[in-house]
Amino acid sequence: MHAMLRMHGVAHTYPSGTVALGTVDIDIEAGEFVSIIGPSGCGKSTLLRLIAGLEAPTSGTISRDLTRPSKSPIAFVFQQPTLMPWTSVLANVRLPLDLEGVATRTAEPLARRALARVGIEDFAQALPRELSGGMQMRASIARALVTEPSLLLMDEPFGALDEITRGRLDRELLTVWAEQRLTAVFVTHSLHEAVFLSNRVLVMTPRPGQIAGVLTVNEPHPRDESFRLSTRFADLCARLSHMLVAAGSA
Repeated sequence: MHAMLRMHGVAHTYPSGTVALGTVDIDIEAGEFVSIIGPSGCGKSTLLRLIAGLEAPTSGTISRDLTRPSKSPIAFVFQQPTLMPWTSVLANVRLPLDLEGVATRTAEPLARRALARVGIEDFAQALPRELSGGMQMRASIARALVTEPSLLLMDEPFGALDEITRGRLDRELLTVWAEQRLTAVFVTHSLHEAVFLSNRVLVMTPRPGQIAGVLTVNEPHPRDESFRLSTRFADLCARLSHMLVAAGSA
């Protein structure tokens, strides 16, 4: 194991003067699944944008060791699917490869394989509006995976879905994470989701956000509903709830 991502003394203030992040220090190991939890406005999304390189920190340093051979080593899944409504699901998933100049004869099989990984290969020619919300999010995840990224960043991707769909996608996400040996950083408001998915959960304070505590989840994979129903899961959720209260996040 080695640190894929290191953030040292990272802080961020927006041009408006809003201090989004206090001082943050994070090391994330290759192959980890790390969730970030905290109150609205605490800087979780800002933190993801800094990790992705979409924003530059006001102070501090961020280093990334993205060793997987990929033109797009970092993939970002947003809160909404953000699919192009006028074209097919297959074309949406193929888009990152098209932007890289990959020939269609090469890109299309890769896009179909990504759709198969998330279980919607039969809907390749459908338009986004013909899919349910959960299936649209699957398409968004397939688009993120099509370039074989090293680091997958997800900003509350399942927050707008019903609990049954959300639980199913959580399980499917863990399967993809394990199969592709991804490193994942996942923002959520759900402590149950954070415990179910993660190796570690980072608890943030209210703005300006800082890391107030870390919950380690030493539970084996694969995880299924038996883990959700276990006393171990309940105990971990209770510990995380207490950490959120202590951090002023709940």
